Amino acid sequence: MRHFAFIAIASMFLLAACNDVKKPSAANFTTAIDQYLTKHGEACTPIGQPFPINIPKSEPVGSSGIGTKMAALQEAGLVHATETTAAVHTMLDPLRGSTPPQPVKQYDLSNEGRKYVQQVPAIFGHTTGLCYGHKSIASIVKWTEPTAVGADTQAEVSYTYKISDLAPWAERPDVQQAFPDVRAVVSGISSTNQTIGLHLTNHGWEPLDSSLRN
Repeated sequence: MRHFAFIAIASMFLLAACNDVKKPSAANFTTAIDQYLTKHGEACTPIGQPFPINIPKSEPVGSSGIGTKMAALQEAGLVHATETTAAVHTMLDPLRGSTPPQPVKQYDLSNEGRKYVQQVPAIFGHTTGLCYGHKSIASIVKWTEPTAVGADTQAEVSYTYKISDLAPWAERPDVQQAFPDVRAVVSGISSTNQTIGLHLTNHGWEPLDSSLRN
């Protein structure tokens, strides 16, 4: 009887050790990062200004910038263009004043485009962006040995990601050419390593802050 009791107790300790959320393991790191990505893993590209967007007709065809981006989005069916007259505002307006109205192509969201528009984080607060999917972990690649940093225990984890509900327009070559950040994210699915810092808490491993690093 004592033999069976000893086995039962030993099994309980072994199971507890295997389920220890504080262990530096692929399973625990996956849980921590996926919980973070559930809230913060939206894959988006910033537009930088609200719609409608006015592009001067005098802007050279094929020049890089917002005009090229709008043209690609128009081909993808996310925006539509009309010709009108409007003042084009720039960051230099406070210094030189606003320009008089001029012929422009005015781009506004189509019904399809409105499905993807969101406010996304920017250097100064938030800006208009288009979101095309949601990241989650594909695999844990490696991690550093947990290290004491003051009273904290930290580890750096590298992983690959996948994207659920990837919008078809984000896979278009013309969109990816106009939006290099979209190309980098989509081409990196299941192949590009991303890195995040984790620290140990009473509840297990959690991200150090709200930023992921490539």
